[in-house]
Amino acid sequence: MITQIAQVPILVKDLEEAKQFYTEALGFVVREEIEFSPGWKYLTVSPTETSETQLELMKAETPEQERMIGRQLVGRAALMFLSADIETDYQEMKAKGVVFHSEPKSVPGGKGAGFEDLYGNAFDLYQLDIKEE
Repeated sequence: MITQIAQVPILVKDLEEAKQFYTEALGFVVREEIEFSPGWKYLTVSPTETSETQLELMKAETPEQERMIGRQLVGRAALMFLSADIETDYQEMKAKGVVFHSEPKSVPGGKGAGFEDLYGNAFDLYQLDIKEE
């Protein structure tokens, strides 16, 4: 039985540039960074050291892969990242150069805002509504 998603690949142009963006602009941490041979590096990042799901930043190697950078889901968000305070995260990420498609706005079940990485890969930032009892 499948119990969780462990890793999601994201195509990028340059691993070092992508690592810098994901760690500095998004605040992610490097989980693994292994160079298997010259030109072949395995690099994963995640929001925290204990996040169950990691992003594998994969350098595009072929012209076809290069054409897919920023278009892996043809303009749709590849992933949704949860936020405990979307307004603060939005302001901090925007100040670090993250490109957002809108300010946080009400969406079903909470608030959301679309953004992209330095290569145009689309993501959503989302905060769940907290129901008070």
